[in-house]
Amino acid sequence: MNATLKREISAKSDLDRLASKILQIFPELTPDARRLAVNLYRLLAKGKPVARADLAQATGISAERVSVILEGWHAVYFEDEKIVGFWGLTTKPVSKHLIKFDGHTEYAWCAWDTLFLPHLVGKTMEVESVDPETGVSVRLTVSPDGVAHISPPGAVLSFLEPTEEMSDDIVATFCHFVHFFPSREVGAAWIAKHAGTSLLTIEEGFELGKRRNQGQFKEALEMAGP
Repeated sequence: MNATLKREISAKSDLDRLASKILQIFPELTPDARRLAVNLYRLLAKGKPVARADLAQATGISAERVSVILEGWHAVYFEDEKIVGFWGLTTKPVSKHLIKFDGHTEYAWCAWDTLFLPHLVGKTMEVESVDPETGVSVRLTVSPDGVAHISPPGAVLSFLEPTEEMSDDIVATFCHFVHFFPSREVGAAWIAKHAGTSLLTIEEGFELGKRRNQGQFKEALEMAGP
């Protein structure tokens, strides 16, 4: 077995392991909940807060059932009784991870969110994120099918090993450790100071996000509206 093939097998094994751990920190979803989550992402992607009534209409789930499902989830944020943030996507300027599409700007909770959101909502996004080590901006173009552009070309993603304890406050315990860096050297200097973190390529981050989407939302990805 040649060295290149060994590296490819090792990388696939690492992604399989990370994907399995990520799915463990999110709640197990019923078919209704999967449909609700995907439609909520897609409604938030229109750039405005989402009312429960609009979510009920989009999914065909009763407003009462919508409220019960939402109340059972961590990390759903409201403002004036409307949803403004949900599992990695928000209309509020809460981070330095910007995503631009359809003429408006929204925000991700961490760098990795910008890699799974395009596949999830079915839109190509322009991403701009600030490296916490040097202040350099990393810019990407990410489509539902993959990463089309990376600047600087050697940019990488830090990732924190998921644990079950993260589910209660995923922003503080996970998102604060997941960033883009303009080079592997800069990223390596940062992860050396943060236990439990490692580096992924941008393409590996996208593939990991796609596996998370497919594993968590299953048939709801095909059933959701545009």
